Amino acid sequence: MADSTRSDGAAKAPASKRKPVIWGLGLAALLAVLVSLLLVTRQPGSAAQAPVGLRIGDRAPNFTLVDLQGRPVSLRQFLGRPVLLHFWAVDCTSCQAEQADYLRAIQHLGSKAPVILAEDAWGEPASYARPYAREHHLPGVVLIDTSRAVFDGLYQGQGTPTAYYIDRQGIIRQTVIGPEVYGDILANMKTIGV
Repeated sequence: MADSTRSDGAAKAPASKRKPVIWGLGLAALLAVLVSLLLVTRQPGSAAQAPVGLRIGDRAPNFTLVDLQGRPVSLRQFLGRPVLLHFWAVDCTSCQAEQADYLRAIQHLGSKAPVILAEDAWGEPASYARPYAREHHLPGVVLIDTSRAVFDGLYQGQGTPTAYYIDRQGIIRQTVIGPEVYGDILANMKTIGV
């Protein structure tokens, strides 16, 4: 019979007893990796479990505002469609600087473009925003919030322009504060499946 004593004098466990321990450790490590991946990665079907918030991966906070014709429009009514929530203002020079690239990107996408909700974030009245929107052919639905409750309060605005790229399940997939250029706008559209 072979000696089962190691060189340091301790007895080695028989090979038949070591295999279950190794398998058990391997299985535990694999399980730990899978659980951590599930906790870090939100699956598309888990939108209902995503917290409402402003971070990437959060459900975008719902709101209801009026459009230029005074009709109520809510973010929630566009579930199932990708949305670009764009905070801008008539007198915002940075917004004006990005406008050509913004319009070019929307025109490039054509029928693939997301729903565009363009909120006047500075609280300017419809009578002020309407002529600008018409003259500059702003795409999408222009929303008015004279109280600034959505941009300043709900979305904790930090400057205009600000864009939230929201996927079909209402999950924020990208946020950009400041003007964007054409290529970046198209790249960000891809994050919401456009």
